[in-house]
Amino acid sequence: MLKFSPILAPLALALSSTVSAGPLGLTGPQDFIVRAGGSYIAPGKDRVSFVDDTFQHFDAFRSTIDPDSEWGWSINFEWKPIEHWGIELGYMDGDKHSSSHADRYFSLGFDDFEYRDVVSYEADISTASLKFYPLDETCLVQPYIGGGISYTDFSVGSLNRVLREDLAEFGLRGDFDLGSSWGYNWQAGVDFNFGRDSSWLVNVAAVYSRAMTDMRLQLFDDVPPPRNVEPILESYSGDYIYDPWTFNLSVGYKFSF
Repeated sequence: MLKFSPILAPLALALSSTVSAGPLGLTGPQDFIVRAGGSYIAPGKDRVSFVDDTFQHFDAFRSTIDPDSEWGWSINFEWKPIEHWGIELGYMDGDKHSSSHADRYFSLGFDDFEYRDVVSYEADISTASLKFYPLDETCLVQPYIGGGISYTDFSVGSLNRVLREDLAEFGLRGDFDLGSSWGYNWQAGVDFNFGRDSSWLVNVAAVYSRAMTDMRLQLFDDVPPPRNVEPILESYSGDYIYDPWTFNLSVGYKFSF
C-alpha cells in the first residue's frame, strides 16, 4: 500500500500551485513525465556499536548489519518547466529486508555465542530532486543527472523466530524498531524515447540515498509486570547507516499542458 511520506505532500501541493500560477513567466506548453516500474534496492553493510539506553547495566557490543538486496517498485512524477531542467518527486517501495538471501544479516556476539539473521524490516524512500538534461530535447536518448533531498521511512521491524524462541527460554521477549531518516540523494539515468512524436519512453536510473537511523533492541519480561512498573529490562540502541543504491527500470509517459 502506498504511504505518502512528509516529503511528498507539501512538495506536490507547492508544485501544483506553482504550475497553475504560470511560473517563470512561461506561457507555452510545459512537459510532464510519469514513470513507474521495478526497483532493485541494495542497502549498505555497517558495523553498529550498541549501548545500553537504560544506563543500568552499561553494556555495550558491536554488531554486523548486512542486509540482503531486495526487489521493489518505484514511481515518480517530473515537471520540466524549461529546457534541460526538471523537478522530480519520487517514491521507492522495497520488499522486506530479511535473511533469506544473505549469509549474515544481523549478528549479535555475546562471548563465544553468536546469533545470526535475527531481524527484518522494510524501508520506503521518497525523494525530491532537481535534474539536468545536457542534450537538446529533440534527441531520442536523454541522459540526466540530479540530486536533492530524501526521506526514508523504516517500518515492519521484527525479531525473527529463532531469537524469539531463545529469549522465551529465559522468560524474556524482545522488540526491534528503527526510526526515520532525512538525507540527500544523487541520481543518474537515461530516458529512451520511442520516437519524436511518441509519448512513451523507457527509463533506467541509479539512485543513491543517504539514510542513517537509530536502531533499537529492547528486552522485556515475558510476563507483563504490575501497573506503573517499567517493563523494559534492557534497551540497546545504535546508529545504523542504511545508504542504499536503488536501480530502477521503468516505463514513462510524457504529456504537456
